[in-house]
Amino acid sequence: MASRFVVPGLLALLLAAAAAPPAAAAPLRVCLDPDNPPFSMAEGERHGIYFDLATRIAERLERPLEVVWWPTNIGKRAIRLELLSGKCAAMMGVPFVEGLMGPKVKVAGPLLDLGYALVFPEEREIRGIEDLAGERVAVVFNTSAANALATRDDITAVTVREPEQALELLLEGRVDAAFVWDAVAGWYDRTRARGKLYILAVEGPRMRWQSAIGVARGNEELRDRLQELLPGLELEIDYLSKLYGLGQDASIRWDWLSAAPAPSGPPSRKAEEDAGESVQLAAIEGDPEEGRRLFDAVLGCAHCHGPGAVGPDRPRDLRLMRWRYGEDWLEIYWRTVLEGRPRTESGLAMPSWKDAASREELAAILAWLDSLQRSE
Repeated sequence: MASRFVVPGLLALLLAAAAAPPAAAAPLRVCLDPDNPPFSMAEGERHGIYFDLATRIAERLERPLEVVWWPTNIGKRAIRLELLSGKCAAMMGVPFVEGLMGPKVKVAGPLLDLGYALVFPEEREIRGIEDLAGERVAVVFNTSAANALATRDDITAVTVREPEQALELLLEGRVDAAFVWDAVAGWYDRTRARGKLYILAVEGPRMRWQSAIGVARGNEELRDRLQELLPGLELEIDYLSKLYGLGQDASIRWDWLSAAPAPSGPPSRKAEEDAGESVQLAAIEGDPEEGRRLFDAVLGCAHCHGPGAVGPDRPRDLRLMRWRYGEDWLEIYWRTVLEGRPRTESGLAMPSWKDAASREELAAILAWLDSLQRSE
């Protein structure tokens, strides 16, 4: 009798299996910065162009989107902490560069064309950078734009910490132009300036890049799938770019590196009035621990000079200042941070910090650097 129920029982199991819903697709985990408008924003009605693109990509992959919000203002460290640690499968907005971080990161792209722009309060005819001679230009410290401006003695650079501060100075009439990231300028124009700004893209060395989607090594299958999808998203990328204010009114070219003077040793001894006020060049006063915090985590000095002031090359290794300059190293420190240098031995420019950091902050950094000095 029991054998009579074998076939019906098996049939019931097969029917139940057929009626069961398919397994849910694994979410596509994407890392985005929570406060990086217009690219990504955790708060507000709109969440940014990268968020919207990630949503469309997830739809085409037939996977739910799961956003991992994580700040990216710590540069490549963010890639290590988020993407390479497995917190997300993809990171939007990495540079479109093959071999990014060696073989560890694979990229799909390009997504967006981005770069620096000169921004004016109204439409203006500019044929070249020389047309700004004698004017005041707001620029963010420690950027390629700041390095470029440092090569022009006939333009007054007003250094700020954030691009929004530069644009606020522009609208207040306190500067004649702002030299900032074009996407930020476009978003600011759309959301705060009511379309009044005139945005002039600058072509030239270290002025423009393309962004991409990064995935970790070992996930080439996802990278290849993303690369296949991007051509079909071109119209939507164009639409979203306009929605978030990306784009420029015109462009100029500035080959600023070829015009930069060659390094010629320590910075010149300008009159102290040119630095804005007299400076105690020999005194070392300040909290070394506060100086370390400012250098590594607050002011961004480590971006060029390396964490702990251990530079990526000898000219930027600030532990060697006393060895390089002898008894003049304190004076050279103050002259450099207050006046900037048009071009260093590393081929980069050092912007002036007199408007971006207080004397107390710069003194604390000097106290910390003094504790690090060593022989060759």
